[in-house]
Amino acid sequence: MVLHGMKLLVLGIFLVSLVSLSSPAAIRDKVGVREKRAMPNWSMSASDFYGWVEELRQLAAYDKSEELARIYWAHFPVASQLGYDVPEQEE
Repeated sequence: MVLHGMKLLVLGIFLVSLVSLSSPAAIRDKVGVREKRAMPNWSMSASDFYGWVEELRQLAAYDKSEELARIYWAHFPVASQLGYDVPEQEE
């Protein structure tokens, strides 16, 4: 009975150490922490798509439409799947 309890204790310690080694914090230390980019402060709400379009028309900044789309969609959780993220610069 005591031997069985010792085996469970050793197994528990092993599992806890295994989980702590594979935690996101440990992985982040190996990969390096990527700083979050600051979001621009727009006076319109993130869900006001037509407000964003009108702002673009007022600025006549059609060359910045890709940047505007990236900023708009960055406010939503689905944005990470749309491909508007900026790739890291290689040195």
